[in-house]
Amino acid sequence: MKHTSKLILLLAALACGCGGAKAGEEKLRVGRLDTKRILAEMPKYKDLQSSLVQEQAEFQRSLPGPNEKVSEARVKSLRADAQRRRDSYEKRVNDVVQEAISEIRDKASQVAAEKNLDIVVVDTPPDSAIRYSSGQDVTIDVLVKMKRS
Repeated sequence: MKHTSKLILLLAALACGCGGAKAGEEKLRVGRLDTKRILAEMPKYKDLQSSLVQEQAEFQRSLPGPNEKVSEARVKSLRADAQRRRDSYEKRVNDVVQEAISEIRDKASQVAAEKNLDIVVVDTPPDSAIRYSSGQDVTIDVLVKMKRS
């Protein structure tokens, strides 16, 4: 409830164009986290991307050429293989992303506690739900913690 009240106050302040606290009032301490950057620098995610590109290239090479005659059975087999690969890719990506979300959440909570932040706004471009350009960028702090663990 305490955090919900602070979030409502933050949104109200942003909507009114107010940013600072008046004398005697507590200022809300906000951090900002760029998840796109974190994913781009995560070794597991980069390895997965590289692996998927390599597997895709291998599959492309296994396909018949444009002038090659292909039986209907072979076409059906290739489609089934493509679907299996697509399902496998999606599952692997989802597994890595879910693991990343959990790790990012954990490390961001630690950084927020260490820096005495009241709230951390998660910035996930290009679909950012909240546009917040102020606040302390804690992305590098989270990355450092992730690399240490």
